[in-house]
Amino acid sequence: MLGKQKEHEYPYQPGTFFIVPFDIFERGLSPRAFRVYCVLARFTDEHGQCFPSRETIKNMCGGISFPTVDKALKELEDKLLISIDHRFKDNKQTTNLYTLYDLADKNEAMKHLVKQAYTPDGELLSYFEYY
Repeated sequence: MLGKQKEHEYPYQPGTFFIVPFDIFERGLSPRAFRVYCVLARFTDEHGQCFPSRETIKNMCGGISFPTVDKALKELEDKLLISIDHRFKDNKQTTNLYTLYDLADKNEAMKHLVKQAYTPDGELLSYFEYY
């Protein structure tokens, strides 16, 4: 058919969907980790960061258990898809800050593997955790 095409009306309003990169399917994720990744992607801001509670993640994944959420988060972290920063206030944990990495940029993910540790004497050590 030649001529002008009919304008396509997108059925979803802005803010009612999120984008998941095609590369995620090549990472060999378990179904639970994929679901948790999607929940994190749903909340992610323009900087690739979000902080949903474990309760929210659990509920949005169909009521999976907290240990299942934790295993999925660990899998995502081990596969260099996210980093988890445990945030504290007054010696109590408040929230976790999740950062989703650009899947095409492994260097971005690798720089978060540098950890800090202290000797029993309080001396700061830095080491690289290799996967």
